[in-house]
Amino acid sequence: MDFLELTPRVPYGIISSRHQRGALPDLLPREIDGSAIPVFSKFCAVDDAESQALFDFEGGRASIDLRPFMGLCGVTPPGPEALSTIPPGPFGGNMDIREMDCGSSLFLPVQTSGAGFYLGDPHFAQGNGEIALTALEGSLRVTARLTVVDSGIRHHGPWPFVETDTEWLILGMNESLDEAMRHCARLSVEFLSSLTGMTQNEAYLYLSAAGDFSVTQVVDIVKGVHCTIRKNDFRSVVPAHR
Repeated sequence: MDFLELTPRVPYGIISSRHQRGALPDLLPREIDGSAIPVFSKFCAVDDAESQALFDFEGGRASIDLRPFMGLCGVTPPGPEALSTIPPGPFGGNMDIREMDCGSSLFLPVQTSGAGFYLGDPHFAQGNGEIALTALEGSLRVTARLTVVDSGIRHHGPWPFVETDTEWLILGMNESLDEAMRHCARLSVEFLSSLTGMTQNEAYLYLSAAGDFSVTQVVDIVKGVHCTIRKNDFRSVVPAHR
């Protein structure tokens, strides 16, 4: 799927921490006296001219660069069981990966007849980790193009990955962040080996020196880690796909 347009429809976004979820549920959000509060939120005005949102706080103001994307993009997984929309998986879903912005492509393994594609959860901006439960979220106007491609050419198995003009992003997921990291590392080795002709030993070393592993999100039950691989490093051996 190619993201062709991701444009804010409203002049504000909201960031919210609630349900005692996030990276620090035992610590935040809290009142000044230390007592827990159920919801703490910030509305942020959007400055279209500067492509920023304005985060006002006591004594000042910070700016957040807008980078719109859809947090939830997936295909229907196999089986009759109804699944929660919260945890992502090999079908995609609630991945919350900020690199899926305008101009990027998301590859999802079709698992049922007709694919059953869906998307939602628009974001104006997000920091990797999304530690407080939400990022800067608001309504988007979205145009996307769906295409069926040969998985043997542009996919590394039954897991999602993202392609931009300059990078490949490989996604690992697990309820354990340690295991999500291991999953991402294994998929990244397999991806490079199959795409470039490297042995897996060689890919393992390259990724240790030049792969950029980041925590995608830690708030969706199944946590995410993604590896960013620069296309330019392989310009002599991999033809451009985009």
